[in-house]
Amino acid sequence: MGHPAGSRSRFVLAARASLAAGIVALCACAHSGAPPGSDGQDGTSSRRASLLPDVSGLAWIGGERFLAVHDAKYPDEAGFPRVSVLEPPTGLDGIRWTPLDVAFPDQPASDLESVAGIPGAADRFLVAESTEDASEKPFSNRIFVLEVTGAGATVVDHAVWPVPTTNVEGIAVAETGDGRLLFLFAERADGARSSEIRFAQVSLDPLRFGDFRSAGSFPSPGPTGPTARPVAALEVDARGFVYAVSSEDPDDDAGPFRSAVYRIGRIGRDGAVDLDAAPTLIGALDGLKVESLAARQRPDGALEIWVGVDDEYYGGTMRLLPARAIASP
Repeated sequence: MGHPAGSRSRFVLAARASLAAGIVALCACAHSGAPPGSDGQDGTSSRRASLLPDVSGLAWIGGERFLAVHDAKYPDEAGFPRVSVLEPPTGLDGIRWTPLDVAFPDQPASDLESVAGIPGAADRFLVAESTEDASEKPFSNRIFVLEVTGAGATVVDHAVWPVPTTNVEGIAVAETGDGRLLFLFAERADGARSSEIRFAQVSLDPLRFGDFRSAGSFPSPGPTGPTARPVAALEVDARGFVYAVSSEDPDDDAGPFRSAVYRIGRIGRDGAVDLDAAPTLIGALDGLKVESLAARQRPDGALEIWVGVDDEYYGGTMRLLPARAIASP
């Protein structure tokens, strides 16, 4: 979850405003490897290093395509992208980024912080607003079912968060051994030592949630302290292992940031979420504020874990974690 729009520099606001005004042209420039330039104070030409906004949520679509969500606020950032498709770099072009025009019910989504793929429904995803007090961010308490096609994405259903929550940045959907779907979530829990992992059965057509249960609290080994966020993202891989991200944000858009990715448990045979006695460190990322995780199954069966970051002034990006880190326990 980023900081309020008023805290951002004029540079970032100008960059995002130009994105909203000329998104097609900017994407073309980004894909060609020639982002737009401007004259510097010394008369030289300067270029923005990246046009990609924050990656607040990430999920694998298939092949080389990932679905990303961005934490644009309403109404201050009504014209900014909320959802996009990302493709990892294959050369100096960098990440390929295609913003999607999504019509959300009632008003544009506000503060999308997480997205989860749905096992068995390759074209559908759950996309969630972070939730906040209605007086501060009206409507920022919805979960959407998003259908992604080759041409774009459509909201096919939505619901209000079924339980009271504050600043949820991690959701995931897993399949149990008998074919049921489980919805997992955790609050960011700013400055706390741990965050509770909760889960319930979820069904589609229509979107409905069962009774929520607690898997217990995940006590983050680090980062810790008043600026730490125990759970900034959740993910479940195809084997049923559960992952979480802990991050540190000093409440300064210039950073510095710090993050760690942990394997914290798995989906049990009884359809519950079983947390490990001690989490396993998968990756430590100093200088980056990780806010999203995506598990990808390669054609050869190998598992990949990708991270997406929201580095405020520095924009967003995605990275692949080393394979040795995620080997089966």
